[in-house]
Amino acid sequence: MSEPTRPSLIAQGSPTSLAVVLPAVVAAAILLASIFAPVLVVEASRADFYLVTVFLGGGAAWLSGRAVASTWRGYRQAVIYALLLGCAVRFFHFALFEGTLFSLPHFITDTAFVLAISTLGFRAERAKQMATRYGWLYHQSGPFGWQRGAPDTPRKDVA
Repeated sequence: MSEPTRPSLIAQGSPTSLAVVLPAVVAAAILLASIFAPVLVVEASRADFYLVTVFLGGGAAWLSGRAVASTWRGYRQAVIYALLLGCAVRFFHFALFEGTLFSLPHFITDTAFVLAISTLGFRAERAKQMATRYGWLYHQSGPFGWQRGAPDTPRKDVA
């Protein structure tokens, strides 16, 4: 007999997996840095950063992550779209607010934020999909995860 497998930290449906926790920490760290140490992440002004990176870039990233997941495409495609969005966000900083177009530290910051939000959007949509399309197997556990079994019955581990 095989030994029961425990869900790992990177388990696909776990709401506490690295695929959920790491992007949330990255997004929170960038937002906190914009408040307490703006010289690290903000180039021109905080308003410029919040408008372009957080509102426009983050909104587009959330929607693109959800769109990729809703068509059952892989996570790699969401990463590619997030990298392209990072380039677009950097261009908007340059074109609208006279930021530096080829600023590697600010590009990394913008792209990391956009990638984190895109990942969270991807996971939110995938959790909803798994619970609705495979309702006989999974139920949604939180906004970013799913678990095996019906939500009313406790999960039974096979010994």
